[in-house]
Amino acid sequence: MPAAPRILILLAALISAGCTHFTSSSTAESDLRVLKTQLAQQQDQLASQQVLLNALLSGNRNVAEQQQQGFANVQDQMERLRSVTNRHLASRSTNNDGDTCPILNTGPANGNEQCSGLTTIGSVEGIRLLPPDHLFEARIDTGANTSSLDARDIEFFERDGDDYVRFTLAGEHFADRGAMELERPVSRFVEIIQASTDENERRAVIELQYRIGSIERVAEFTLSNRERLTYPALIGRNILRDLFTVDVSRQFILSDPDKLKEAAGSIEGEE
Repeated sequence: MPAAPRILILLAALISAGCTHFTSSSTAESDLRVLKTQLAQQQDQLASQQVLLNALLSGNRNVAEQQQQGFANVQDQMERLRSVTNRHLASRSTNNDGDTCPILNTGPANGNEQCSGLTTIGSVEGIRLLPPDHLFEARIDTGANTSSLDARDIEFFERDGDDYVRFTLAGEHFADRGAMELERPVSRFVEIIQASTDENERRAVIELQYRIGSIERVAEFTLSNRERLTYPALIGRNILRDLFTVDVSRQFILSDPDKLKEAAGSIEGEE
């Protein structure tokens, strides 16, 4: 083959190879630009999702804080309602002359009582509890912090996340009905050390409305089995404080013992 055609063929091959290389380089750069664009879009999407997630978390925190504030507001309203109720009950216990001394002006023993801001109470008195709207005989104990009520078959349970107690008032305390079962929310629990065994007993504390003489209030009572004790109820310092002064030499200053025996179905001479 002559030299000139060979040279032409060689030049054509070189030109073809150069074009192929240029085309491959252009394609790679184009693919790289596409990948960069896709990466940037994905980063933008991730940033948007992070903003949305932060907003959701912030919203949940706000909801939780609002719920806590709402619960605190409900508690405050309950405390204010209880305070208003106690003030209302206190106003009812005053006599018609405007005297703030809450002494029941009936019965022979009260005729000579001197009003000194506190009501004189005997070592044993009647106390009406609401519920069960019944009159119980109670011993006055200035050494006890919290008043107590005879309760049998005590069972604890939960209702809507709160502690409740179910207990029975024995039929021996009622002249006109049998045993009564009550359910009350538990205010708190206390640990009582038994002197005979040196063991702790966990007792439930509930709130009950009571009336002694003409005084009505709401107070705490511990629940315990008082079957072996003389009196089904005990009045402690949480009721006596700021309301009563105790004359230990007398009994039934504010209550009628005959009515107490009638309410409990007691017979004459029974302790």
